[in-house]
Amino acid sequence: MELGRLAAVSIAVLALAAAAARADDAVGWLKERQARFAAYREAHPNPDAEVARIKTRSAALVAAAGPIGALQAAVDRAPLSWPASDKPLQLWDGADYPPMIVVPAGEFTMGSKAGEYDHRAWETPRHRVRIGYAFAVGEYPVTVGEFARFVAETGYDAGDRCFTSEGGEQPRSGRDWRRPSFEQTSDHPVGCLNFGDALAYVAWLSKKTGHAYRLLSEAEAEYVNRAGSTTVYPWGDDPAAACAYANGADADALARFPQLTANTCHDGYVFASPVGRFKPNAFGLYDTTGNVWSWLSDCWNETYDGAPSDGSASLGGDCSQRLMRGGSWSARPALLRSALRIRYPVGVRVDDHGFRVARTL
Repeated sequence: MELGRLAAVSIAVLALAAAAARADDAVGWLKERQARFAAYREAHPNPDAEVARIKTRSAALVAAAGPIGALQAAVDRAPLSWPASDKPLQLWDGADYPPMIVVPAGEFTMGSKAGEYDHRAWETPRHRVRIGYAFAVGEYPVTVGEFARFVAETGYDAGDRCFTSEGGEQPRSGRDWRRPSFEQTSDHPVGCLNFGDALAYVAWLSKKTGHAYRLLSEAEAEYVNRAGSTTVYPWGDDPAAACAYANGADADALARFPQLTANTCHDGYVFASPVGRFKPNAFGLYDTTGNVWSWLSDCWNETYDGAPSDGSASLGGDCSQRLMRGGSWSARPALLRSALRIRYPVGVRVDDHGFRVARTL
């Protein structure tokens, strides 16, 4: 009996120690964010003027491109370029909220070519998309700390059942965005969220800041992921180069999960990584590929027939399933492709499903 009591006390002490460690981590994360926000405010005394300049430049780029052509040559031409001398402009509504990067207007070819690695029919027909507006995109996926701020203020319930890497055909009880199947900190991307959870967060963020936050459309997601690239991956055509740019299924994950199809390179993480640990893309955005899948606004359609060509979301089709983009820490190389698209039922929570926010300017 005494041994039983001792074991119970020991477990309670360990639980308290773990809770204290998580609290210390949250405090450290907030202090770091506050310091970074203060530095941002000092470096950007007039961000609205910079936004206006980028919007003007974006409009000029789109106007100079002329109408979207119907010829294949127009489909295959290089995307509009953004001057390399223009450093990404960051917008930030406060240390508790996601830092944003202003992305210029432009155009790109959406979808994959026949013969491209792992080409799928639902990635066709390839079509030219012109995004005639500048908009802001989360520098990173929404983090555990950012989502915790929302939950603490609103009492929002994101459930306590989530599909995890522990396996099984049913969601696992006691697993949620706070407690996935792996250790995480406040600056990890938040997972175990469904489409409704993502919508609830952007609605709260819009109300708190007075700015129009939302989820990305599928076209915007491919545009910001490609960031001017026309290759299979944002970094090129070699899947083995992924470990410098994206947290996907790699040799580290393969050692833990032998059933995975994985790259032979090492990215240093079996599960999700803290945000911003890999190289940014040409727009200055981190983790647009890998780490967690991102929920998008679009309803599922089997092909791009009739898809918008202006960057807006496709809101017709099967809206019980929404699009996801980007791949995750468990994604095989084929799932990290720029053109790759999947869909999930809106109510499902999986430990590598999160989201990134956009902000209309």
